[in-house]
Amino acid sequence: DTRQVAKCHEKKQQQHSLESTSERTSTRREYMSSSSLVAVTTAFLFDFMALPATALDAPREGSSTNKVGNYLQSVTDPNTFSGLAYYRPTSSEGIPSPAKVPLIVFLHGAGKNELDVWNLANPNGEHAGLLPSLLASDAAPRSLDNFVVVAPYSYQKASLYDEPRSKVLNFIDWFTSQGCKGVLKNATIDTSRIYLMGFSDGATLGIELLTTRRFAGGVFAAYGFTGVLPDLALKRLQGIPIWMFHSADDVIFPVKCSDSLVAALRRINAESDGDSSETKTKDVVRYTRFDNDPEGFTGRVRGHSTGITASKSGEVYDWLSSLG
Repeated sequence: DTRQVAKCHEKKQQQHSLESTSERTSTRREYMSSSSLVAVTTAFLFDFMALPATALDAPREGSSTNKVGNYLQSVTDPNTFSGLAYYRPTSSEGIPSPAKVPLIVFLHGAGKNELDVWNLANPNGEHAGLLPSLLASDAAPRSLDNFVVVAPYSYQKASLYDEPRSKVLNFIDWFTSQGCKGVLKNATIDTSRIYLMGFSDGATLGIELLTTRRFAGGVFAAYGFTGVLPDLALKRLQGIPIWMFHSADDVIFPVKCSDSLVAALRRINAESDGDSSETKTKDVVRYTRFDNDPEGFTGRVRGHSTGITASKSGEVYDWLSSLG
């Protein structure tokens, strides 16, 4: 069957893409001492809370150029990042698209990132199988048509995790106020419904950014912090809907990273509600934990494919839609 052959080839290519960056990932941050990463997280929280309310909101000019089809295009804020943005209006038969649209900010994992921003969209590249490449190849679930998607790109850096947190937040602010105009045309971003989605380093960064309480929820795969988040961070994550993905055989970021985070989040949510009901806390914090690599990857990237699994899951985007 030609479709099965093509699917097998695609899976091999995705595994090869992950393997090309796995050494860079596994020798960088995931084995950083718990104390140093806790210090970074705590410093970020205090630095963010010390900023005046308008510090991250100044509008800046940028550009929106280079499209794939009519829906995926590059956007550039000269002060922060370039990225890829997607919006596919759902209007049909005279029914107008909504005036305000929720936003998913996709945070990619580690890579060489030596090419331009379209590296994110390459179905045979180092970020193959993740959300931007699915959008580029029209392989993403149609339930994504309910969202705007933007994916900032850490050009010539291993990942966005290596960038200042305020720089990432500034990019998001620029996109919601200025950069989205060439993407949305007659609609605007619903700033009360901005969601984060991250893989590997992007998942670890995403959890940190959620502590700002500026986002309505998040979906994270292969989270990589091996320590315990400080109490301040956990308290600022109370009540925020989060869906974690991880595989027990992940050889890059061990599954205990997500196990520990999910346990801590469910505990803090139970305490805040005065209700230790397991069902209730699971409504806020979902956890999809695989026994074996869901994409069948082996070798140096075994188990580290859950970002692909989450990206292509229509249920994920249906869940995000239900939060609003």
